[in-house]
Amino acid sequence: MRAFLQRCEVRLSTVHRVATALLSGAGILVLLPALQRDAIETVMRSFMTGTLTVPKALLAATVALSVGLSLTLVWLVVKQLTQFYFHANHISRKGEETFTPRFTLTGLRLPAGELSAASVIVASELRAEQRNLDLLVPANTRGRNRIDKQLDAYPALRHDQRTDGERVEALLELAASRTRSLLEEAVKVELGLVRHVLRLQVVVLRYVKALLVVVTTVLATYISSAATGAATESSIADQRWIAATYCMWAPMVILSATAPVRWIESLLRAEGATGSSVRNDPEFTRVENIASYVAIVAWALSAAASVALLFDGSTSPRAFSAGITTTACSAALLAVAIRVWRRSEPVVA
Repeated sequence: MRAFLQRCEVRLSTVHRVATALLSGAGILVLLPALQRDAIETVMRSFMTGTLTVPKALLAATVALSVGLSLTLVWLVVKQLTQFYFHANHISRKGEETFTPRFTLTGLRLPAGELSAASVIVASELRAEQRNLDLLVPANTRGRNRIDKQLDAYPALRHDQRTDGERVEALLELAASRTRSLLEEAVKVELGLVRHVLRLQVVVLRYVKALLVVVTTVLATYISSAATGAATESSIADQRWIAATYCMWAPMVILSATAPVRWIESLLRAEGATGSSVRNDPEFTRVENIASYVAIVAWALSAAASVALLFDGSTSPRAFSAGITTTACSAALLAVAIRVWRRSEPVVA
């Protein structure tokens, strides 16, 4: 059991290193503000300068939706990472029950039964010594008051008069540091590893989807910024380019957001599966559902702007044909993307 617990500690350390790599922002948290800032500013200023027309308003809303989608996906990744690092801690005392947050790694106490009777007595005496209690409870009134306020926030830990020893025991409860036997510790680690692995795979999948959507959005923003160039106000031709860009951006976002699940399904088929139920897992598909709905709304806005620009009275036959062709192609690509997104798979028995 001791060897098993050592292996589990190494595995937990590896799992947390993966989560820390995502939390460090090596990707979307750095990529989004660094690459989007100037391009978004250029495009939005071109819409807000001069007379505000219907196509300008529709395109500004489309660009805002694309940026909002990127920020929403980053928000979901950070939220999932936060929930990965914290769990609920159930405390029951004197008929009171309280759920407190605790860090994903609990405190450790020496397993029961590992010491002789004499050593247990000595360990208890050492834990009660003031010099050891001072490690958790400062030997001053201000520090004790701060800890008392923290403990009083939870009904099961409230107490009128506390000794330093009682404060230490309560803090151990907050850290989920409980005395267990060696066997109980091994079982706890078994279940904890399962929880870590299941949550981490959702975090990684959300991160990959968010990264793909951000890269697709950055590309669309750069094209739109190139269309406006150095002009303060966007011309009708510039607006047509931007409308066409976002008409194509919407289906590409759906295909990008759904790609990781398709990759996983292809991996399962390569292993011999005749079908996959991955897309039926709500934890795996929440991000792509949000991205797909937002992309459909953005496509409708950009398509409406494109149609309005085609019938502004100053459109040449060549530009009119190009606009109709682009809108039709983007609509066909959107239909394919929606089909890929909503495609049902037989559930593996």
